[in-house]
Amino acid sequence: MTEQTTTAPRPQAVPVTWAPSQTGPCARCHRPTARYGAPANPLCEACRSKRRAQYGV
Repeated sequence: MTEQTTTAPRPQAVPVTWAPSQTGPCARCHRPTARYGAPANPLCEACRSKRRAQYGV
């Protein structure tokens, strides 16, 4: 038998819709995300949805 390894597909690029001064790295994957200002969140949308799926929050 041969062992197959699978890799996760690369995440899609997300267009930036916030000011450059509000941009910072995602706390989990380090992709640029809105860290400051009105849409602030330490996680990017992809990491937030993974966290919601894992913890139901």
